[in-house]
Amino acid sequence: MQTLWQDLRYGVRMLAKNPAFTAVAVLTLALGIGANTAIFSYLDAWLIKPLPYPNSNRLVIFESHDKKKGWTREYLTSTASFLDFQKQNNSFEQTVGWRGTNFNLTGDGPPALVEGGEVSWNFFDTLGANPILGRTFAPDEDRPGRGRVAILGEGLWRGRYAGEPNIIGRNITIGGEAYTVIGVVPGTFQFPLMGIANLWTPLALTDKERADRSNSTFSAFGRLKAGVTAEQAEAESAAIFGQLETQFPQTNENLTLLVDSMTWTVRRKEGVPELLTCFVIVGLVLLIACANVANLMLARAMGRMKEFAVRGALGATKRRLARQLLTESLLLFFFGGVAGTFFGLWGVRLIESWIPGHIRGYLVNYGHVDLDFATLAFTLGIALLCGLVFGLAPAFESARLDVNHTLKEASSQASGSRRSARLRQILVSAEIALAVVVLIATTLLVKSFIISVHSSPGYNPANLMVAQLALPKTKYNQDAQLRNFSEEVLMRMQALPGAVSVGAASNVPFGGFGQWVELQAAGKPSPRPDERLYAHFTAASPQYFSAMQIKLVKGRLLNSGDGLGSSPSAMINQTIAQQMWPNEDPVGRQIQFGEQHTVCTIVGVVNDVKMHELRPRLERQLYVPLTQFPSATLGFVVRTAGDSTAMATAIRDAIWTVDRDQPISSVEPLETLIAVVDAGNRVVTKLMVFFGALAMFLGAIGIYGVMAHVVSQRIHEIGIRMALGASPAQVMRMVISQGLKLASIGIAVGVLCALAASRGLETMLYQVAPSDPATFLGVPVLFAAVALAACYIPAQRGMRVDPLVALRYE
Repeated sequence: MQTLWQDLRYGVRMLAKNPAFTAVAVLTLALGIGANTAIFSYLDAWLIKPLPYPNSNRLVIFESHDKKKGWTREYLTSTASFLDFQKQNNSFEQTVGWRGTNFNLTGDGPPALVEGGEVSWNFFDTLGANPILGRTFAPDEDRPGRGRVAILGEGLWRGRYAGEPNIIGRNITIGGEAYTVIGVVPGTFQFPLMGIANLWTPLALTDKERADRSNSTFSAFGRLKAGVTAEQAEAESAAIFGQLETQFPQTNENLTLLVDSMTWTVRRKEGVPELLTCFVIVGLVLLIACANVANLMLARAMGRMKEFAVRGALGATKRRLARQLLTESLLLFFFGGVAGTFFGLWGVRLIESWIPGHIRGYLVNYGHVDLDFATLAFTLGIALLCGLVFGLAPAFESARLDVNHTLKEASSQASGSRRSARLRQILVSAEIALAVVVLIATTLLVKSFIISVHSSPGYNPANLMVAQLALPKTKYNQDAQLRNFSEEVLMRMQALPGAVSVGAASNVPFGGFGQWVELQAAGKPSPRPDERLYAHFTAASPQYFSAMQIKLVKGRLLNSGDGLGSSPSAMINQTIAQQMWPNEDPVGRQIQFGEQHTVCTIVGVVNDVKMHELRPRLERQLYVPLTQFPSATLGFVVRTAGDSTAMATAIRDAIWTVDRDQPISSVEPLETLIAVVDAGNRVVTKLMVFFGALAMFLGAIGIYGVMAHVVSQRIHEIGIRMALGASPAQVMRMVISQGLKLASIGIAVGVLCALAASRGLETMLYQVAPSDPATFLGVPVLFAAVALAACYIPAQRGMRVDPLVALRYE
C-alpha cells in the first residue's frame, strides 16, 4: 500500500511537471468520456432503468393476435373477450382497462382540448401513483351512472386553475357536462402509451361496449401475481381464449391474447435504434480519444527512457518502472473521467434543450435523466478501464528497457525504439480508420435527414395555417349539426382578410387525428387476409385540395355537386390506383371501404402526400366529400397571401364566433406541425454532426501529434540531409508523404470497415444507400485534406531547420 501511495504521489508530480501534456491529454479524454457519459445517461434512463412503477417487471400489456392470419393489434383487444379473461384468469393481481382520448374543457378560461384518458378505477393504484391532493378512483366509480368524477394532472391544475388548494370537490365542465374533481396527481407521473395526459375520468363501459367482441379497440394492461411469469400467463390466456373460440366462433376464431412486457412495449416507442446507434458511434469517438492519448503517453515515455535507465541503474526493477507508468496512465484517465463528468452533465442539459416538450411525455423516465450513481460509476469505470488498457503500451515499452544501451546513447530521447515508433504509427492509422467509420456513418444519417426534410410532401406547406379541433358528441350528435358547423366556420374563414383559399378535412397532414379503413374493389371477391389493403381515410371539403395545393392526376376533384343528394363519390391517390388498377383507368370504377362496406364511385386521382412522417412508406389515401361523410374531428386549412402566423387570432375568433365553447386543439403553421413530428430526427442529426466533427478533429490532432514527434526525433537526420544538399521543399515532401502514408492506410481500412458496418444503418436511411458513392468518396477525400493540413505544420518546422544547429542536436 505504501508503494502504491508513493507511485500515486510521484505520478501526480510528473503530470504537474508537464502541464501542457497533461492539459491536452485530459481535455481529449474529457471530450470522449463526456460524450459517452451524456449518451449513457439517456440510455440508462430509457433502456436500463426499470419503469417508474412498483414491481414494473410484473407489468404486462395485452395484445390481440390472430393465430392464422399472423397479425397482432398492439396493446388492443376486444372488450367482451377481455372482460371474460379478466374474470377467469388466475395469473394477475390487477387488470386495468384504458382508452386515450382528448377532453373538451370549458370554463375557467378559454375552451381547451386536454389530452388524457378514460381508465379503470384501479389504474393509478396499479401504477403506484399517489395523489398530491385528494384521492384516486373508488372501485364503483367506473360503472355507468355512478357519478362523474375526474382527476387532474399537476400541470393542468397549476396552469388552468393556478394551483388552487381548494380544487377538490369543485365542478369542472368536460364535454359540456359537469365533473367533480376528486384528486390531483403529481407532474412526475406519466404513462407514455397515453401521451402527455393531464386529465382522467373513469372508463364507464356501456352494456353495448361490454358485449362487443367484433372490434379490437380496447386497451388493457395487468400486474402479474408474484412468482407468475409472462409465459405462464400467456399459456393461461391461450386456454381461456380457446374456450371463447368454441363459444363464439364468428368473432373469436383463431384469436388469442398475447402477454407482452410493458417495459419493452414502452421502449419500442422511444427510438431505440437511434439511441443505440448514437451509443456505438460515441463509443468509437472514445476509442479515437484514447488512441490519441496513448500516442501522447508513448511519446512522453520515449522521452523519459534516460530517466528510467538511471532509475534502473540505481536499483528500480522493470516491473516497478512499468507499474509507475501504468499508475500515471490511470491517474491521467481518472482526471479525464472527472473532467468528462462535467462535460457529460453539460451534454445532458444540451440534449435536453433539443428535445421538444411534446416528445418528453412519451419518454418514460424522462425526468430521471441525470448523472446518478449508475452514470457516475459508468464514467469512472470506463475511464479507469481505458486507462488500464491504453496505459499498457508505454508500460510494456519501459519493461523492455535495456539500461546499459540507453545510458550509452547520446540522445536524451533514447530514440530507442523503432518498436515504439511502429506502435505509434499503428495507433494513428487505427484512430483515423475509426474516425473515417464515424464520419461516414454520421454523414449517411445527416444526408438522409436533409433529403427527407427537403423532399416534397405532395403539397405546399408554406403560408398555410392549420386549426384542429374535435367536436363533443354530447353537443354534436347528428350529422346535420356536424355539417352545419364545418360549413359555417368555412364561410367565416373565407371572409378573413388575407385568406387566399380555405378548406376543411377530417384530418390533416401531421395532425393529431387519423382514421384507417379497409379497401377493396366493389363487386370483386373478398381478398385473402394477407392481401387486404388499408388506406388513410379523409373526408374533405372541395376547397381543401386547392388550399393544400394537392395536384390532380386524373379525373376531377371533389366539388359542390358531391353533396347529400348525389351518389357517394371518392378520390384516391396514385398508390391506390397503381396497386388496385395497375394497368387500368380507375376513374369511374367503384371502391368499397369500411365496416359498413360503403361503396363510392371514384371521380379522380391525386398525387401521393406525406401524412405522418417525412420518410414514408407507401401510404394509401382515400378522400370522400365532407358533406356526405361529416366528421367530429376537423382540421381547417387557411392559405394566406403573406405571413400565416398573423392569422392565428382571426382563425380562433372565426371558430369561436360559431361556438364560443368549442376547444381548439391547435392553430399553427403546417410547417411547424411538420417540424414538431420530425423533431426526434433533428436531435439525432445534431448529435451526428457533433460526433462526426469531433471524430475528425481528434483524428487530425492524432496525425499532427505523431508527425510533430517524428520531426522532433529526426532533427539530426534532417540537418544531415540539408547539409548534403536537400532543399526545404524536399524535406517538406518527405514529412508530408510519411504522414499521408499513415493517413492513407487508416482511410483505406476505415472505408472497408464502414462499408461493412453501414448495412446496420439501412433501416434508418431515407433515399440514401448504405454504400452511397458520394459519401464513400467524399469522406476519404475530406480526411486526406485534413491529414495534409495536419502534416503541414510539422513539415514547415522541418524545412526551417538550420543544418548547423541540427548537426549539434542531441
